[in-house]
Amino acid sequence: MTDDTEQIEVETTPPMPPLLRGDRRGTMALLVATALAHSTCAVGAGLLVGELLGDVGRPTPEILVDLGILLLALVGLGATRYVDRVAAERLGQDYVQEIRRGLVGHAMTSASAPSLGITIARSTNDLASVRNWVSLGIAPLIALVPLALGCIAALVVVGWQLAVVVAAPLIVLVIIFALISGPAYERARELRRHRGSLAARVADTVTAAPGIAAAGGVERELRALDRTGSRVVDAAVHRSRTAGALRAAALVAPVAGSAGAAMLGALGVVGTAAVAVALTIIGILAGPVSEMGRVVEYRQNHRAARRIIAPLLAETSPARTAPVQDPAPSAGGRVLVSGLQVGERPLPALVVEPGERVLVRSAAPWHAREILDQLVLPSLDGRTSVCVDGKDLAHTGPKNRRRRVGHARVGARLERGAISRAVRYRRPDLDEGEGAAALAAVGLGQRVAELPQGERTSLRRGGEPLTRQEIARLWVARAMLGQPPLLVLDHVDDDLGTDGRAMLRAQLADYPGVVVLATDRPQELLDAERGWREWGLQD
Repeated sequence: MTDDTEQIEVETTPPMPPLLRGDRRGTMALLVATALAHSTCAVGAGLLVGELLGDVGRPTPEILVDLGILLLALVGLGATRYVDRVAAERLGQDYVQEIRRGLVGHAMTSASAPSLGITIARSTNDLASVRNWVSLGIAPLIALVPLALGCIAALVVVGWQLAVVVAAPLIVLVIIFALISGPAYERARELRRHRGSLAARVADTVTAAPGIAAAGGVERELRALDRTGSRVVDAAVHRSRTAGALRAAALVAPVAGSAGAAMLGALGVVGTAAVAVALTIIGILAGPVSEMGRVVEYRQNHRAARRIIAPLLAETSPARTAPVQDPAPSAGGRVLVSGLQVGERPLPALVVEPGERVLVRSAAPWHAREILDQLVLPSLDGRTSVCVDGKDLAHTGPKNRRRRVGHARVGARLERGAISRAVRYRRPDLDEGEGAAALAAVGLGQRVAELPQGERTSLRRGGEPLTRQEIARLWVARAMLGQPPLLVLDHVDDDLGTDGRAMLRAQLADYPGVVVLATDRPQELLDAERGWREWGLQD
């Protein structure tokens, strides 16, 4: 596997989340009951065909009774098939929804989160493999087992020779599946690796599109995309050979059983009525058996996807340790920081009173970002402590943390949703009036009011239809909403423009909490008479 796939496979794959959990237990029970009912209807329909052939010369009422029962059996076949399909889809979609939630949660919180392309591939291709196995693999298997056993048992009653000629191709089919499933699994793994690589390349290329076009590199990138895409094509064609063999074998097996039944009739081993019963039963059995080629393919694709998904879902959060220091002294809006490191370099401890301003200084810009990120979301490493207003941020819940910290960063994108939701995202407990006041305070009130749907306007693609400067203003409004005791600003002024920086300076002038910021223009944002402290790595 190449490095650019950004995917980690482990030799010992941890288990996937349990399928039989919660409401899915009831759905699985319904699938089993439906399978048994379907098998009963199938066997009954086959035997009734033989009864009708034996009704020649009998009174019409008796024939009509058998015909009526046969019609009920046929209706039962259709009804159970319908219920089976709906229940299988519900089972698969519910299971995939649980896994999707886990994958997206991992992508948002893990320090080793994959690229956007890989995340999208996992949320589509890999989850499609899981869904296909649960909905179109497990459910047909559950339906086929009692159906096949019931049909073979019915044929034993009609004529054991018929049972043999029908069962023999099915046994050969199982052997073929066992032989081909291994190569099918390896080819499924190969294909999904190349698909992950292609997804990562497409995402990276589209993200870097402006720079690529400006450098005249569009054709070069398209050629590189062609090379990666051709590997996907080759792997897909390679996998199709095993898929074709599986489906071909599954298609031939019931036809071979029909040929065997016809041969027994032609040789006079069994009667015409018995052959008719056998052909009816084989006809009912043929559909589920022919699907088994796909089922084996779905199973191998699921195994390949599971090797990637399961380790991610099995990742556990760091063990929660006791707070490094007592957060009580930070009550009243104070900020106490200790134990922060950038790489192996420690930062000095920090004690800040409400109303103070702290300017983060560092020779490397990315060091300042790492420092601010650790303030907003401290790690549970047993060393770091960030206490704000009586709470240790590493040892408190999201609700307490978001009430105490506001954060705005340069280049940050907004989640999809209405503007009214975006501005109150930190404080959903506040009413829309306070959100509107926050927008007005940063100069967005009139702009938002002019939009066709006002604050109900849906933001998409990171913040459209707002401009970059307007998005930065919205981030400032969100960060300052409710006046959190700690306000963290990471070069957000770079996106604000001249007027926006003047707005931010006015907002910070009388802000009652602690402000920790990284900026290249401290004189434009902070009051020189009030002054500020500098904090960062010691040179």
